[in-house]
Amino acid sequence: MVSFMSEKRKKGQALVEFALGLPLLVLLVFGVLDFGRAFQTKIVLTNAAREGIHYFFYHPDDKTNGFADTRLAVRHEVTQSGVELDASDNVIDIFCYDDADADGQVDATDTDGDGVPDTGGEIDASCNTGSTIVVTVEKNFYLSVVGSFFDPIPIHSDARMLVP
Repeated sequence: MVSFMSEKRKKGQALVEFALGLPLLVLLVFGVLDFGRAFQTKIVLTNAAREGIHYFFYHPDDKTNGFADTRLAVRHEVTQSGVELDASDNVIDIFCYDDADADGQVDATDTDGDGVPDTGGEIDASCNTGSTIVVTVEKNFYLSVVGSFFDPIPIHSDARMLVP
């Protein structure tokens, strides 16, 4: 009789442990899935920014149109990859700046630690040859399970290239 009661107690204890551990396991699994979704979104935004640079390289006259076609190329790349951007155009930022200082030299120091040399150059609205064009794409990422408890996470990516 004693062994029967202890056997029942062990089963009950295992069910309690399972009931306590299951929510943690579910949160862990969904956390891994959300991390994968966020990483995929970052890759899509990086590719879209590169596509915008690529489009501008072959269509430099788009600067007279306010980069409208370059923005369309970026938005098309994001949409074709399965990620939706906000409807506003302020999620895609395109600008040029002049790298050279007064003596024509470029200051190639990385001041903000992002691995990209920051020149601190002046904004160059004409996007002349030798200036740098920057395409930045931004998206608010919502977590799937705990998203109602947290603000969206902004994910952005940019690409830079010298204007030919």
